[in-house]
Amino acid sequence: MRINLPITQVETTLGPEQYLISKTDLKGRITYANPAFIDISGYAREELIGQPQNIVRHPDMPPEAFEDFWTTLKNGRPWMGLVKNRRKDGGYYWVHALVAPIFENETITGYASVRVKPSAEQINEASAFYEQLSNKQTRGRALQRGNIVPTGWRWALHSLKRPFSNNIPGTQVRMAGLAIIAMLVTAASITHPALAEPDWLRFVPPVVMGLWIMAYARRLARRIANPIRHASMVVQQISTGNLLLKLEQLGLEGFEENQRLFFNLDLMRKSLTGISGETRRGVQAADEVVAQLHHANESLSLRTHEQANSLQQTAASMEELTVTVQQNADNAQLANQLASSSMETAQRGGAEVSNLVGTIQDIHQSSRQIADIITIIEGIAFQTNILALNAAVESARAGEAGRGFAVVAGEVRNLAQRSSQAAGEIKTLIQESASLVSTGVSQAEIAGQSMRNMVEATQQVSSVIAEISSASLEQATGLQQISQAITQIDHATHQNADFVERLGETVAQLAHETQELDVAIRVLATESHVQFH
Repeated sequence: MRINLPITQVETTLGPEQYLISKTDLKGRITYANPAFIDISGYAREELIGQPQNIVRHPDMPPEAFEDFWTTLKNGRPWMGLVKNRRKDGGYYWVHALVAPIFENETITGYASVRVKPSAEQINEASAFYEQLSNKQTRGRALQRGNIVPTGWRWALHSLKRPFSNNIPGTQVRMAGLAIIAMLVTAASITHPALAEPDWLRFVPPVVMGLWIMAYARRLARRIANPIRHASMVVQQISTGNLLLKLEQLGLEGFEENQRLFFNLDLMRKSLTGISGETRRGVQAADEVVAQLHHANESLSLRTHEQANSLQQTAASMEELTVTVQQNADNAQLANQLASSSMETAQRGGAEVSNLVGTIQDIHQSSRQIADIITIIEGIAFQTNILALNAAVESARAGEAGRGFAVVAGEVRNLAQRSSQAAGEIKTLIQESASLVSTGVSQAEIAGQSMRNMVEATQQVSSVIAEISSASLEQATGLQQISQAITQIDHATHQNADFVERLGETVAQLAHETQELDVAIRVLATESHVQFH
């Protein structure tokens, strides 16, 4: 047996208009619980649905009570009695429960329970009996279909009281007893000698008994017919939607069967009242939700149309941007081609400058060789000049014989001096040329380095332009895809706008249906009491 702990002594009392309704499957798992039951149990709906019904079982409830409970239900009969339930926080509450099988095509598919507030006398009696039942001290009493019944000799003594019970079988026994007495009185009056004269005296006792029986039968008929008439009127009132009927007084009159009938009618009224109240609250909540949904749908429709217009403008701008980026991509490709061509030209210019540097260096080398040759020529001229001086000296010594030779020697000397002078001038020019060639070589090397730097810069520019070209192509492709996506979004947005319009129509129809449902449920009157007399 499941024992739910902990428990406290904090009691929660049901209100007079608080009705707890729940349903379970054949295994006792909760399939439905109304808000009142959820509220008083202390559990959330998710914690109850799908859980066994004994989740609210209180440890003070004896196992015998639930054994009688399930035995009665499995036999296809309703069970009615008092139950002490446990709240989630450990507190407790008493209910007067009616649990009945749910039949579908003569097959039990589950169980439904309606619980109402019990009286203080009922709680005291049930609490004392359950304690005795738990302690095995029931003293000749047992639980049968939720009712406390006597057993053993107490049952026999209780059976002797049945003719005097306030129920229809007891009334039938009393009626049969009166009939037997009437027959005995009639027989005695016919045979009794004292009633022989006059003859009409024989008929007095039977007539008196007959009138007595008729009066009792009339009273019995009224006690049976009046509750039936009242029950019929109650059913008529409930069928017209009036659920706030005052049935407490009717439930105290008549036979026990009538009292049970009105108790069940009142229980049905309370159950319908609970369902009606929950339905109306649900309809009101749904109406509020529909109003909010309608307002939100209008706002959504407005924003959707604005978004559709913005998307159209964005799509047009994206098309223009795509064309511009495509042009930039084409220009980048052209710039890439021009950069490649410029790099090739710069490379050729660098090669030519390198060749020029080599040629100037060769010229510089040749100039050095010429300077060396001029130095040799100067040496020859110097030696020739010395030889010419020696020849002049020797010709002077020779006199007339050497005069001609002296003339030749003078010419040779003049020629040697001019050669030395020319060689000096050539050497000066060659030195100046060598200096200029050295400067040219330096400038050519600088120009060559500049050309190499230019080639490297051109290569870098070409690489950057190539990357820009590749990025531009990727951007153009991406923008085309974005443009297509925006076109698709624009199409979807227009579809959403159409859907929002249809949704608005659906919301309006739902609002109409909610109003119709509210009007339909309002036929269950809950604002006045009707009493029967």
